[in-house]
Amino acid sequence: MLTQEQNERLTRVGPGEPMGELLRQYWYPVATVSQMKDRDTMPVKLLGENLVLYQDLSGTYGLIDQRCPHRSMSMVYGIPEDNGLRCPYHGWIFNEAGNCVAQPYEETEDPSGAFKDKVKTPAYDVQVMGGMIFGYLGKKPAPVLPKWDLFVDDAMREVGYAVVPCNWLQIMENSLDPVHVE
Repeated sequence: MLTQEQNERLTRVGPGEPMGELLRQYWYPVATVSQMKDRDTMPVKLLGENLVLYQDLSGTYGLIDQRCPHRSMSMVYGIPEDNGLRCPYHGWIFNEAGNCVAQPYEETEDPSGAFKDKVKTPAYDVQVMGGMIFGYLGKKPAPVLPKWDLFVDDAMREVGYAVVPCNWLQIMENSLDPVHVE
């Protein structure tokens, strides 16, 4: 039986939390490619962070903070461009690395365009494999996403997903019990 302190240490997964920092060292499936076929953006909550998965017009996937750093507008309503996702409020564009690549109307204040180079939003690595989109929230360099049979053999693939309303420790504890299935 865990104490309340042990439970909190093991189940808090946000940035800066001990377990959050450990769990950020792994790749996580955040969506399926088929889920993104009919949409431009998708809200994703992963390890305590509210993020937005998007695909820009060049086909590049990005996983960035849900809020625009300019006026905190939700990027879930963002507009895909050739080189990133445009904020629907003031039109700033952020690429998959989190860099601001365009700031309409700011050129009048800063004709050199140097201000946009100072603006960044949290962004995370994304890879596609086996019909799934994976995100990595940890320190660089990211580990290699393993090319397991289920990810690379088309004959073995059927992708499904479910939202399980519990924390990661509860589902792992359940998976160790031979009487239950996750």
